[in-house]
Amino acid sequence: MRRLVPGAVLGLAACGGGVPHPPYAPQATTALTPVDVGPPPGRIEAIPPRPEGAEAWVDGEWILRNGRWYWLLGRWVKVPDGAVFAPWVLVRASDGGAFYSPGVWRDAKSGAARPQPPGLAHATASGEAVLSPEGEPEQTGRAIKGAP
Repeated sequence: MRRLVPGAVLGLAACGGGVPHPPYAPQATTALTPVDVGPPPGRIEAIPPRPEGAEAWVDGEWILRNGRWYWLLGRWVKVPDGAVFAPWVLVRASDGGAFYSPGVWRDAKSGAARPQPPGLAHATASGEAVLSPEGEPEQTGRAIKGAP
């Protein structure tokens, strides 16, 4: 059995002061799945003006599909009634193994998964190559507006 290392949760930092975020909830440990390789460094995003009806900004995140990391663009959303958002996480176990869970909307009371609210306006991500810690270009998927 692997033991998860406290404080080893990685995520994207908030995009500066003044940007409203949805109510947050922690990821359930049951949502974590093992991954061979963690995601590349985050992309730099330009946040568009807040559109009418938007209540919160959801930061962009890496999502894993068919063994490849794709950048899900940050977006303005209307927060669903009674919902909280659990941001994506990468957790390292004490033996170095990596576990990942994508961002998910949940019912605040039951914890049940809820559908993603539609993006009302999306970020523009940097188009520059994503580099590994060794300075080599990472093979990543394109930036997308919705999870495939």
